[in-house]
Amino acid sequence: MKDDARILRVDAVYRNTNNWRNPVDQFNSFFRFSDGSGINNTSGFRPKKKRAGGTDITDCAFCVLVTNFGETEWPDRFDARSGTFFYFGDNRKPGKAITNTSVGGNRLLEHVFDRMHHGDRKSVCPFLCFESFRGIDGMFMRFLGIAVPGAKDVTPDSDLVSLWRHEKSKRFQNYRALFTILDAAEIHHSWLDQLVEGAPAHEAEGCPTAFQHWVINGRYEPLLAEQKVAPRGRSEQLPLSTLERDVLAVICDQLTDRAFEYAAASLLGLMDSRFEDITVTRAVRDGGRDVLASYRVGHESHSVRLNVCLEAKKWHVSRAIGVRPVARLISRIKHRELGVFMTTSFFDKQVQQELIDDGHPIILLSGGDIARLLISSNFVGDRLTRWVKEIVDRSIS
Repeated sequence: MKDDARILRVDAVYRNTNNWRNPVDQFNSFFRFSDGSGINNTSGFRPKKKRAGGTDITDCAFCVLVTNFGETEWPDRFDARSGTFFYFGDNRKPGKAITNTSVGGNRLLEHVFDRMHHGDRKSVCPFLCFESFRGIDGMFMRFLGIAVPGAKDVTPDSDLVSLWRHEKSKRFQNYRALFTILDAAEIHHSWLDQLVEGAPAHEAEGCPTAFQHWVINGRYEPLLAEQKVAPRGRSEQLPLSTLERDVLAVICDQLTDRAFEYAAASLLGLMDSRFEDITVTRAVRDGGRDVLASYRVGHESHSVRLNVCLEAKKWHVSRAIGVRPVARLISRIKHRELGVFMTTSFFDKQVQQELIDDGHPIILLSGGDIARLLISSNFVGDRLTRWVKEIVDRSIS
């Protein structure tokens, strides 16, 4: 293997044939080590055991995490702007306890987050994150970067969260884990080989500086990338999965236009806890402002509040929000105020582009955004039913 092939580079793409002996295979060939073995090539969690270690996943040298970003019921998400990576565990079917999985991925998540919470970062293995996708001539892996559990300013009760799911009348739990992709442009095979031989990750030669800093002092140094703001297409704004479509259907079928205004007020708080003093306006002559709120910016000792106006439209998913409804909201907000437009449908591209070009402080939430917000907040199944009933009762009281 050429020297260049002994380095993983962020955003580089590697051919994956699931056979390291295949001459065109780059991914599995990279993960062959001095112990004569590689990693498994079938699951989302792909641990590499130490030469002298046991087979328990919690004692692995490092772990490769693989996502295709296509399992819409389990929406792994990577935010390049903040360097955060949300990854779902491996208990994805009913019938087993949350940690009773064949590979043991959820046990590894419990272990590393527990060690991190107790300040024992030296016991946390590195995670190498990849996106799997199909190309014209086969499968490929894109290297997203090296990750560690948690993120800056995120509390221990929100970085590893147990979520309930419902399938075939059975409920079960899975983990959603928050990782930080560190500021490390490349990973050397020689460093990983030392980990396989049992060397402490932060002491081995070639260890990425950002990983060392995290182990030694807990400092997160994320890999950040500016993302160009661009209008989203219709399909991106509407539900992408069966679960998302079902959740949005409940909203559309069971809420009146007035009740949806109360739902929008609740969703505003779910989206960001810094939205406060949320009030639904009177049903008659609301002045184009269905919900009023404030948004707190600052810290505990000193903060300011920005006024917020929200417009809520329960429209059919086939009907696009055009220029006129959004222009109405723009005309209502004043200097140093924020606007939020929430709809069960989607926004025309022209509207989005005008907001981008003119820099209007308007946040847009489409039907798909609403469904994904509810799912990520665990409002599914019976809990969604109860939430909708509370919204209906509130709207008619």
